[in-house]
Amino acid sequence: MSQTRNNPPFPILRSLHRWCGLIVGVILLVAALSGSALAFKKPLIHSLVCPDASLPADYSPAHMLAQLEAIRQHGAYQPTTLIKAPNEKEPFWTLMDSGNTVLLHIDTLEPYRNNLWIIETLAFLHKLHVTLMAGLTGEILLLVAGIGGIGLCVTGLVIWWPGRRGFRWRWVFPKSIKSPLLLQYHRHSGAASALLTVVLLLTGSLMMWQIVVSPLLPKDPPTRVAAAVPARDHDATNVQAMFAQAVAEMPDGWPTYIRFGANERPDFSVRFRLPDEWHPNGRTSVIIERDSGDMLVSPRSDEASTARWLVNQLYPLHSGFGMGTLYSVAVFAGGLFMAWLAISGGWAYLRRRRLH
Repeated sequence: MSQTRNNPPFPILRSLHRWCGLIVGVILLVAALSGSALAFKKPLIHSLVCPDASLPADYSPAHMLAQLEAIRQHGAYQPTTLIKAPNEKEPFWTLMDSGNTVLLHIDTLEPYRNNLWIIETLAFLHKLHVTLMAGLTGEILLLVAGIGGIGLCVTGLVIWWPGRRGFRWRWVFPKSIKSPLLLQYHRHSGAASALLTVVLLLTGSLMMWQIVVSPLLPKDPPTRVAAAVPARDHDATNVQAMFAQAVAEMPDGWPTYIRFGANERPDFSVRFRLPDEWHPNGRTSVIIERDSGDMLVSPRSDEASTARWLVNQLYPLHSGFGMGTLYSVAVFAGGLFMAWLAISGGWAYLRRRRLH
């Protein structure tokens, strides 16, 4: 026992684990706390901003079709606005433009005005979570921290493994926090949350890799569908006709994001969530070219290759959106565990330095 204490196993691995944690710990702490709050973004908005909102049982794309022109004439709409259609979890129209978000009543199209601070707060947390409020530099730091965090999970488990028989849940959920026991809390909490932490870090890192470095898979080419009417007779301003055309092309899909088109992106586009799709916003889209009237139809997500299917699941697995309440709670807990690991590890290191 004395020899084990004086000569702990894996000294190089322990040193690597410690210094990697000190380098990326603060970034992981910020990402973990902001991500935990965002895990309940939709319920928070629903309960605080529009608690009485609900999706009618018979609501369908036909109801959306009847309101599209009125939305385009709405005072909150701008040519660059991205529109999110109502759904069961978000029973209201959402207009997003240049960081501003406006929620419209599903029937009257009147904007909701209660507790708008929660929308602004969540928008701030989202930007903090995905860029650290530092643009591309923040994204690079998050990617590095995510990879470092995965390394921390692996090295931490290897270091913990020889003593795995001493695992106790009371160290994961202590009744009171005592500073001499910080490393015990850190080790046992890391072991208990390792799988969930790796899932969150891996999915987050892969999504950031897609943004900062390059896409994991090249985009599948869309299918061009010739216009139903000659280009000279095509009315490029009739958004209702184009929406109906897109819905007819994807009859089993639920419209999520709609863009009327403007400036450098003039084409009309609709994104669809297909039945039983994990991704809450779907990964299938129909684009209608303004000049020709032709449709560009992306491959259906439910017919994608295994590799493409896995890439499509990164966002729901990381955020919990579209995965049910139980998984959302797990994502929330995973964020808190990650934050606690950063705090307890850093705190234990500072305490050790002070004592020595």
